[in-house]
Amino acid sequence: MPKALTQETQLVQSSTSFTGGVPKLVGAQVPHNAVRFVLPKYYFTLDLPAEANQPLGQVTIQQQENSETIQFNLDKTEAFEGTQDNKGQALEIKEVTQDPQTNSINVSFEPPVPPGTTMSIGLQAKQNPSNDGTYLFRISAFPAGENPMALDLGVGRLQFYQAF
Repeated sequence: MPKALTQETQLVQSSTSFTGGVPKLVGAQVPHNAVRFVLPKYYFTLDLPAEANQPLGQVTIQQQENSETIQFNLDKTEAFEGTQDNKGQALEIKEVTQDPQTNSINVSFEPPVPPGTTMSIGLQAKQNPSNDGTYLFRISAFPAGENPMALDLGVGRLQFYQAF
């Protein structure tokens, strides 16, 4: 039993996690929320407080089970300081990938996003869903560093409507 406890302790010590202030999901926005709207941007805004002891290395955005799966143009992904309504300086994206089995989109930053930053990620969808309703996206943040441990920030909700 003590051996297992030691192994767990070593795993925790060799991992990087957020300490001090932790990132928060500020919100999710879609400026053009009519169903079937072509090439909309979806914005996910996070706040990394100044008290955070680690910079932000990666964000994962995972579509939850919805009535349909939204397809994205990953090469059109953008990240910037501020919000969709108040864009600031662009942030350098190292890589954007998508896991085909889970539909998780991973956005990694180089250099990492420093503490004290409110930032947004803009994902360009190929088209809004055909069905109206609420679509959910689980957001996780990873600190920069070796073996980063994910922090679940919650769910961003996007609402789509039928145009009349």
